Amino acid sequence: MDLFDKEYKNSYLKLHTNPIPPNSLDPRMWYYSPQGGDPTLIPAIKMQIFKDIDFINSAEEMYTKNRVHEYVMVGPALKPGSSEKSPITIIVEINPTNLSDLLKERILNNMKEINGRLAVGTTHPIHYIPTIRKIDLQRHDYAYHPYTEKWLKKPEHLGEARTDLEALYKEKKRPKQSLKKGLKKLTTI
Repeated sequence: MDLFDKEYKNSYLKLHTNPIPPNSLDPRMWYYSPQGGDPTLIPAIKMQIFKDIDFINSAEEMYTKNRVHEYVMVGPALKPGSSEKSPITIIVEINPTNLSDLLKERILNNMKEINGRLAVGTTHPIHYIPTIRKIDLQRHDYAYHPYTEKWLKKPEHLGEARTDLEALYKEKKRPKQSLKKGLKKLTTI
């Protein structure tokens, strides 16, 4: 590698990487609405996950693609202040009815093929973990559902105080004052 290429690559990497601010999520992975509210997954990453789930479903016959019951995003990429290379883990709940050994093998082969791919525009690898049990969110600190774009378990900095507009703008209950007390105040002034 000649000196120009080396210097160009080094200066490019130094100038054009955006560090993740402390206690926040990666802005290359999450979209923060100007109106406020919870961050949502970037549409390109969301579509990549949808295509991967469809690829997992393609292990079955064309007209009966209903193997994936549910899928939830968990893992260190949802943790505030995580690194740029922290993995995105997606737990995939597989429908166990009529699940033959051949079909299990196809599903696992499809998952092996797509595991470890980087999310679009980031350095986060995506890992798919199959399960036939119901997804237990108690075992995870943070959980996000890519299809509904809802946080199932939010990080602390995404608490209700910052995102729930109704709670934010609730009027404080004021004690009712009687007309006599109001007149007394006016007459004493």
